[in-house]
Amino acid sequence: MAEFDVVILGGGLSGTQAALRATELGGKVCLVEKERIGRKGFLRRNVLLAAGSQKNLKEPINWKEQLSSKEKLADEYSQNLEDKLNQAGISLVKGEGSLASPNEILVQEENTSHVIKGKSIILACGSEPLFSPTLPHEQNTIISIDEISKLKELPEKVLILGSGKWGGEAAIGFQELGCKVFLGTDSVEIFPEMDSDFNSKVEAQLKSKKIKILANKKIISFFKNGQDLEMTLETGIKFTTNLIVVVDQRKGIEQNKVAESLGARLGGNGEILVDDFMMSSIPGVYGVGSISGKGLTDSMSKEQGKVAAENSMGKKRKLNPEWVPMLSKLVQGVGYVGCSMKSALHQGFHPIEGVNNVSFADLEMETFKIVADKRSKSVVGAQIISRQAEELIPVILLLIKKGVTVTNLANSNSIEGTRFQGLCEAARACLKAIKSG
Repeated sequence: MAEFDVVILGGGLSGTQAALRATELGGKVCLVEKERIGRKGFLRRNVLLAAGSQKNLKEPINWKEQLSSKEKLADEYSQNLEDKLNQAGISLVKGEGSLASPNEILVQEENTSHVIKGKSIILACGSEPLFSPTLPHEQNTIISIDEISKLKELPEKVLILGSGKWGGEAAIGFQELGCKVFLGTDSVEIFPEMDSDFNSKVEAQLKSKKIKILANKKIISFFKNGQDLEMTLETGIKFTTNLIVVVDQRKGIEQNKVAESLGARLGGNGEILVDDFMMSSIPGVYGVGSISGKGLTDSMSKEQGKVAAENSMGKKRKLNPEWVPMLSKLVQGVGYVGCSMKSALHQGFHPIEGVNNVSFADLEMETFKIVADKRSKSVVGAQIISRQAEELIPVILLLIKKGVTVTNLANSNSIEGTRFQGLCEAARACLKAIKSG
């Protein structure tokens, strides 16, 4: 029987990050995955992203060529990730794995099965889409976000059901590929974690692409008429679509019942419940990624994997969701980290904000918001709509962790006309609001 410090079941973002982090800490690590490492998740995240050179062309994008291109990239991504894991000294086992005991994974390969033992186990084997009784799964008609890469052709009209990063990105992706898009959310705001003023700007971005937003409007009924689905919402709104994509709703996989029989607590949708250390109710068994029954952002999946790995190697670290950045590729980049004005109050801060709107070289208006604690003047959060959000948000996270004040940021040397200057101007506005308050 093979024995390891940490055995990880699942080779997605959270599983691979857990493997790499545990190895960095000196652990002997095994990762079990039945499919190609990271490939499925790569396709889910990237299949709708039109190639940059094609975005502005008038000719419609050929869907078969798009799929072929993305599948090739997914294969390359998977191979590169596998090479990285091998170079790190991680043992990769291909097969169907399941929890056999609190410290054992049973692996079923083609014609044989064997047990791998670990001092700690990290379950990172994902989740399944959850469809409601009123919108049951139907191939090529009512599907999950996981199935987009299996579509044989693009729909003329599509309804996306989901908010946040995945709902917004799916809406933009289908629109850029030439579809008419409806975006239905189960909340009033597309990004509930962000402040209302930023949500208004995000909504304006989507509307500028002629995406119809149906916020917080439940579906009453639908009728299939040939290729069309005739939809009726609770407010009386009626429209037709050819495809419905369910983004947000997830449930635990069937294997979770095995974990339950060994002492794991499951939620109402079969998801494994974990604490802030990512540990299940079975000591030494952790759960990360969407196994918790939620569709997580890339950064949250990775962070959960790292936290579980560190705790499995004897450290004690809690997951701090406020310190996990969110980034979404819409018309512009949208990102946030730390506290919003809404959430800062619940963290015991006296929040105050500074906002700066600026245009760069005749491009769309970009917006930078800094949230600070009025008493300590510490930067506690930021929200950004910018083409460089992906570069700026990690910088802000570092400033928050280091306890930088708005005074420090406002007086930082910044080159004129850069996005960092936009952040500094937002800090100056925040500092001014503190002084005037």
